[in-house]
Amino acid sequence: MIQRVVATVLCGMLVTGLSFAAQAPPDVTPARASVDQLGFIAGQWRGTLNDRTIEQHWMAPAAGAMVGMYRSIRESKATLYELLAIEQDAERVMLRIKHFTPGAGLVSQEAKEQSADHVLIKLEARTAVFAGGAAGAPVRVTFDSPDASTLNITVERQREGKPVATEFKYKRIAQP
Repeated sequence: MIQRVVATVLCGMLVTGLSFAAQAPPDVTPARASVDQLGFIAGQWRGTLNDRTIEQHWMAPAAGAMVGMYRSIRESKATLYELLAIEQDAERVMLRIKHFTPGAGLVSQEAKEQSADHVLIKLEARTAVFAGGAAGAPVRVTFDSPDASTLNITVERQREGKPVATEFKYKRIAQP
């Protein structure tokens, strides 16, 4: 139970484990872009978040999609997994996330047919900003890669009516 509460609070990298509409909040416009422009995210990344080791592994763009996985590790135990996809959806680019509790059944925290969805609203050089969330609970996810060896992901959301930002700082894992 504690493991599930911690996983939900941290949300691995991206949200509260709830499903969100696949639309931008009404005050933003989706960016015109293609998944191929997000290739700077591809690679194997590792960092720390408080007392956890965090990892993301992203495939290069192909067929209008990038697929990634996230793993959170605390005291040599996996605490959360995520499956992430950046997909071309007509003229929009979507970030879709499903959270899973480690262990038997690999239980999804979202319903079977649901994911936490965010639309790309801004793309400049090596920075991509996605927005999503339920009414009254916007979520903004920013991928920023100032250089080829660094990936920073910032998740901004409302918690108890107050803005909260969580920063995930990664370094590229050296290839063998």
